[in-house]
Amino acid sequence: MSRYTGKLGELHSAYTRVVSLWPVDKLRPSHCYKNVLNQQMNLKFEKLSTIHGTQLNQELDRIEQEITALNNLVKSKYRFQYKVSEDITNPASHRGYYTKLLE
Repeated sequence: MSRYTGKLGELHSAYTRVVSLWPVDKLRPSHCYKNVLNQQMNLKFEKLSTIHGTQLNQELDRIEQEITALNNLVKSKYRFQYKVSEDITNPASHRGYYTKLLE
């Protein structure tokens, strides 16, 4: 349960949810970006709990934009929106290279 209330609590819950959905890097499992996101989130919300007024509203808007961007990345929105050609993902010089990396 979040210790933040109101809009700040809603954003903290949304941020926590999107970070929990972040995938593990198969190539570098020891360098987990999810941990970095968690650390950043904790620092941001600690800072946000100490400010008020217009500055708080501006920061909340910025956090909402970050959450939207992270959600789009987790859902692979841009992967489907901007398709990469077969020539790039499967180069003639080394067929199956990227597929083998992820196995």
